[in-house]
Parts: sequence; C-alpha cells; structure tokens
Amino acid sequence: MNGLIITCNAGSNNTKLAAFDAKTLERKDHAVTHNADEAQQWLASIGTSEITAIGHRVVHGGLEFTHPERITDAVLAKLKTYIPLAPLHQPAAIALIEAMKKSYPDVPSIACFDTAFHHTMSDAVRRLPLPQKFHDEGILRYGFHGLSYEHIATVLPEFAGEKAKDRIIVAHLGGGSSACAMHNLQSVATTMGFSTLDGLMMGTRCGALDPGVVLYLLTEKKMTAQEVSNLLYKDSGLKAVSGISGDMRELLQSKNPAVQEAIELYCLSAAKEIAALLPVLGGLDALVFTGGIGENVTLVRDRIVALLRVLGDFAVHVIPTDEELVIAQACKKTL
Repeated sequence: MNGLIITCNAGSNNTKLAAFDAKTLERKDHAVTHNADEAQQWLASIGTSEITAIGHRVVHGGLEFTHPERITDAVLAKLKTYIPLAPLHQPAAIALIEAMKKSYPDVPSIACFDTAFHHTMSDAVRRLPLPQKFHDEGILRYGFHGLSYEHIATVLPEFAGEKAKDRIIVAHLGGGSSACAMHNLQSVATTMGFSTLDGLMMGTRCGALDPGVVLYLLTEKKMTAQEVSNLLYKDSGLKAVSGISGDMRELLQSKNPAVQEAIELYCLSAAKEIAALLPVLGGLDALVFTGGIGENVTLVRDRIVALLRVLGDFAVHVIPTDEELVIAQACKKTL
C-alpha cells in the first residue's frame, strides 16, 4: 500500500489531522484546524494526489459497529442516528466525513469508533437498571475514548511487560475524561455509559450526576430539554465550578479559591470513579494516565494517586496516547 493515509480526529472545538506513510505508518505531517478551509489548505500543502485512504474518528458506533468500517451512504445514515447520544462530537465527525467524501470521492473512507473497544464488556456491565424494552432499544452502557484505550493496550507491554495483562485501569484525562478497566488488555468496565456525560467530571461536562437534578431543572426551574443539554455538556464541570474556564492549563495559572475547589473536585471525582471500577476488575495492579491532563499535569496525577493509595500498592505509568496512529493502522488493515 503506497501513498498517504490521512486521519481526521474531529473534536467539539477543533480537528486534529495527520498524514501517515501508508507503507510504514510513519507520521509525515500533522495539523490542528478549526474549520473546513484550514483543513483544505493543509491537505493541499501535503499533496492530495497521494492520498490513498482517509480515516475518521467517530465517537459513537452504537451496537452495530464494533470494528473499523468502510463508509458507505448506508453507514453514514446510521451514524447520523447516533447524534443525540454524542451531540458534541458526532455532528463534527459526520460533517468532516461528508466534506472529505465530496472533495475526494474516489478515496476510501474508513470510520473508527470510540465505542468499539468496549464491546468486550459483559452483558451485566453494559446493562442499565431500566426496563427490558429500553435495553432492547439500545439504552445501555457503551463507553467511549476507545481509540485512546486501544493504543494504550497495544503499547502497554512495552512499559509493563507481562504485567500488562494484569488488572489495569487507564485514566484518559483531557477535555473529556473517562477511565477504563482492562484485563488481558481488553475492556471489562468503563466510567462513561450511554452518553459521553457520565463518569468523571470534565472540562465542561458534568460527569456522574444525580438524575433527580435533571428532573428538578425540568420541572421546577422550567428549563427546556435543550437548555439542560447545553448546561450538562457545555457549562458544567471545571468551567462551572471554577467560574473561569474548562481548560485545566488556564486554571493552573490561577490562585482563585473557586479554581482550587474545581481542581480538587476534579481529582476527587476521578478517584471515586476509578475506585468504582474495582469490583468488576477484582483489584488494581497498575494505573495508567493518558490524555492531555493525564500526561502533562503532575499535580492532578499525584492527587488522584494519593486518594487511591487506600487501595494498597499499585504501579503507576504515564503513557502518551495516539488516536491518529490507531486510525491509520485501522485504515491499512481494513484496505
């Protein structure tokens, strides 16, 4: 396979683009863009005639997509039905897929799903305590950040040797945050559930929240469903508690008491959610930090580890994630 594989990692605020040599999977170039024009300019600069495949990170693949999938009109239509489950990410990914297919109609497009890594979780772990009819309709625990966890599972033996197959929890801490319990390098439980709102407190998302709060906002505060959605996805988390920002880098520069409370709550939330994975995992042999905050903010890592030392002794690793490489590898394997 010759030429370039382009990877598109569409987030809620920007898109990470990368170009890989299709034969060696060596990263040739990369860029962070904020609109379609920037993306097109970057693509033009690397030589679009050499593109042999385009891979896309898609946050939600539902129950149907558990492996990378070549994007057809039918696949794209199905992905649009998952927009309500990941409203910050799914629309951006779909818009980018459509733009790329329009610009490069003859180049194969491959979708790689954040939910796919978690399809190894047991039925009991995936089940939510609701009537069967809702479960049958697909209201269950999916889990996310799967491309990041897949990369960690691939490289963890380089850091932990044979112990990589032991009881591992990976904490992906960034603008979105979650944790995944792994055994034999497979997902057995994770903190995010039906949507990307659950689990750890995040930059602008609430994380685990008493559902009674949502009912109160709807019935007593007379908020609309859209207003509640905007609150929970865009105006909660670090941003809400600090009153300043959802960006940990900005908060670390401040001595404001509200900021200190926000960081403390973030660490406490992470520790509680990580500890909640232990009954499924059966113990903890190693804790891995990854993601923008997990890789770069020592203060946060140290605080979370200190809170979890009540569990006993466990190894700690810091491993950079590489979602784009996972996408490139999937493109090469799929084609």
